[in-house]
Amino acid sequence: MEIEIQKQTEVPLLNRQRVSVMVTYDGGATPSILQFKDLVALKLKVNKDLIAIRHVYQSYGFPKAKVIAHIYKTRDELLRLEKLKKGERKLAEAAKKVVEEKAKAEAATKKGAE
Repeated sequence: MEIEIQKQTEVPLLNRQRVSVMVTYDGGATPSILQFKDLVALKLKVNKDLIAIRHVYQSYGFPKAKVIAHIYKTRDELLRLEKLKKGERKLAEAAKKVVEEKAKAEAATKKGAE
């Protein structure tokens, strides 16, 4: 996949950058939002947890898509201003579940040791 930055605008009031990129991908299905997020993070050398993909405009019949993304300075700003996408929510819930299971396992081992 190739990625080309078309426009990059700083929005100081909201502590973010608005980036427009054109992504050329291999034929077949359009990549997922999570894949676009990884591509933008690699190209701009930022943490992917600070990126919110706002729009994906596909070109019918061509393996191209225009992607508009917001890059925030902090994770708190992103969570305050953006609604998480379905795939992102699933990843966050899975990570939260793993942390809870580890905490339960540690609590069980401490009870067993006493």
